[in-house]
Order: sequence, then C-alpha cells, then structure tokens
Amino acid sequence: MKRTIAGLLLVFGCGAASAQHAPHEHGVAELRVAVAGNTMQIEFESPLDNLVGFEHAPRTDAERQSLAAAGAALKSVERVVSVPAAAGCAVVSTQLEQPFAEHEGRGHDDGHAEMAVTHVLQCAKPAALDRLEIRLFALYPRLRQIRAERASPRGQTASTLTAEQRMLDL
Repeated sequence: MKRTIAGLLLVFGCGAASAQHAPHEHGVAELRVAVAGNTMQIEFESPLDNLVGFEHAPRTDAERQSLAAAGAALKSVERVVSVPAAAGCAVVSTQLEQPFAEHEGRGHDDGHAEMAVTHVLQCAKPAALDRLEIRLFALYPRLRQIRAERASPRGQTASTLTAEQRMLDL
C-alpha cells in the first residue's frame, strides 16, 4: 500500500496546512519527512534556480546536461540524505517531477519552474531512524535554506536547515 506524505502527516495529527507548499522563493527549498511503521517517505521540492541556476526551458546542451544531472542526483536518495545504516532501509520507489520533460514537471506560466522528488523507503529497524543528514547543500551552492517538516512516532516538528545546520532530528 503506497502512502502519500499528506497521509502520513495525517497519521500523526498534522493538519492539511502542514502539507501545503510555501511560495516559490529562490535560495529556499522544502523537505517533508514522515515515518509510519516501517515506512519512511522523503519529499524534496525546490525552485529550479537553486539546482541549475535557471528556470526557463534549457536552451543549450550545457543547460540540458545541467538539468539532467540535477534530476539524476535527486533520484539517488543517498545524494539527498544520509539515512542511519542501523535502520536497514531500502528504497522501494522514487518519483521525480522534472520540468520541461514531456507531460511532466512543475513549470509555471509565470516563469517559475520547480523540481521535486519523492523517495519511499522500507526500514527493517525503524526505531533506529533518529536523524537524517541533509546532503543537498553540498550539491547545490545556490541553496541557502531548507524548510523542513517531519512527522514520526516521536512527534512533529518544523525547522529551518542550512549548510551549517543540516541534521534533521526524527
């Protein structure tokens, strides 16, 4: 049974407002993490400018390569976060929403484009999920902060992560 982040957030009593998206803001991205039973879902969403330095359809080979590289990096959960090895987690699905791909993406008429990824993991020892190290700041220097929300059996929190403070307690 596939669960959505909104569904997992509701399991822990978070209202619908918790799962709504913040306004598009360069330098800022969103991360939502939910743990229920042995399932962990990680959602990351960012303005494309944070990841590749532009938000228009790619015009050059270099821009196309940059867009493809950003998508490939986000599809690798290990490039997004460091999950405690003791939890014994394995990725069961990954969904990338990439702008400018046929019938996909989050490009907007107002010139804003976003990229998002959702990873669903099954963990053999979910009690060992105590914190995640967010690795995105090393990949994307234009990323200044990540607004993070998490819901787990330990409760719910929201925090702001930076390159200096990149640990998210679960």
